[in-house]
Amino acid sequence: MENLIKFKFVVKENEIEEFIDNKVVKKRVVNIGLYNKINNVTIPHPITDFIRSRYEYQGVSINTVKAPAHVLCRFLNYIIDRISAEDEDFIQLVHEGIGGLKLIHGSRYITYLTNTGLKRSTVFYYENYIKEFYLFLKEQSLLNEDIDFNYYQDQKGNWLKYSPFQSSSLGTKYPSRTHNNNKFMKLKDFGPNRNKLVIEFLEEAKDVAPEIAFALCLQFFGGLRRGEVVNITRADLDVKFRKSLSVQIRDNRSILFSHLKDTSAENPKRLNYLETHLAKQMILDSDLLWDYYEAHMKDLDIKLKTGFLKNPMVVFYDKNGMAMSGRVYEKRFKKVKRSFLSKLAKSAGREDDYMFLKDSYWSTHIGRGIFTSFLLDMDLSILQIAIARGDTNIESALDYVDGKTTIHYIDGLQNELHNAPIEDFGSIDQTIYKNKWLNGVATGVRKTR
Repeated sequence: MENLIKFKFVVKENEIEEFIDNKVVKKRVVNIGLYNKINNVTIPHPITDFIRSRYEYQGVSINTVKAPAHVLCRFLNYIIDRISAEDEDFIQLVHEGIGGLKLIHGSRYITYLTNTGLKRSTVFYYENYIKEFYLFLKEQSLLNEDIDFNYYQDQKGNWLKYSPFQSSSLGTKYPSRTHNNNKFMKLKDFGPNRNKLVIEFLEEAKDVAPEIAFALCLQFFGGLRRGEVVNITRADLDVKFRKSLSVQIRDNRSILFSHLKDTSAENPKRLNYLETHLAKQMILDSDLLWDYYEAHMKDLDIKLKTGFLKNPMVVFYDKNGMAMSGRVYEKRFKKVKRSFLSKLAKSAGREDDYMFLKDSYWSTHIGRGIFTSFLLDMDLSILQIAIARGDTNIESALDYVDGKTTIHYIDGLQNELHNAPIEDFGSIDQTIYKNKWLNGVATGVRKTR
């Protein structure tokens, strides 16, 4: 199973030559390959036959062919991830291969897409291609499981296929219409390519809105919420340069935002359930973090000396030298996001990342989800994750865990969390931190320029 981690399904566009009517004709085609991350070699995969027979040979454009190819690769890479995680629903695929695919695997993937916060229409878009893939495998007699496809006739007389994943026995989860319309369902993380996307997003912030680049670091590597970030003063930063960084979360609205009539967007939410002296958050440090910290503090010192800052306690400022409000911070974030997505859309080979981020709703709170995913990568337990996030309710951490969790188990975890030393909230055991973060996950989060 360890060998699987080095493989990834990818979409390749190639130019071929065909001999038609005594002439050589060049043509662009789409292939699916299995990419080896270790030796950088891609091997063509026979599953390309699905793309060819279902789409290319129907005379559609190459862009139309690429769409199902990308969806299929994401699905197959999800399966590799679940096998690598030794998920009991997927483990038998190591021996059975593609033929061992069952409806539960497609169902789990659709539920995963829903949980990541994709739009309702996008989830159904993915489901349609996966449904076609299963039908193709059935028609080729490649599936071990006997799957029935039922049909219905629409008002125009067209025969359409019911989705087999919508069976009540599978428990497939779809975005509700209410959540979709009101944008309550938000993307929780940057997905499987998180490390690279985090680095690139921070670099884009440095170019587009440098005044919030370090603030984003505090969100990505500390899980701070928007209101908690903009409330930070210099006195709230506990710094041992290039060794450790933690933030004392306080309600500084009377000090920083006396110029605002409404400070609801600046509310430090953690203080709703923790006393101020207990609301301290440890930040996952790395050379990347310290570079952004150093650049930001140098900028602050210059702004202070020139008299630009109206308040010497300010850490994050707006264009007038006042403390940056939550709403201004949100605008700066959206500015970075727009520029980032625009650049990603033009980057060759980044279609998967672009589609994943484009087709979902996300804003500043995604930083808290990214921080949680880093904790998961460190193999922390659900209880340890809740404590590291500064949560007093286990449900928030459970939202990020794939799989089924019993009510009895949740109650047990909640009791453990209730009995945990309150002074531990916002922190991580130092031995785990050193072994799992500094010597582990952090090595994959490095600057690219």
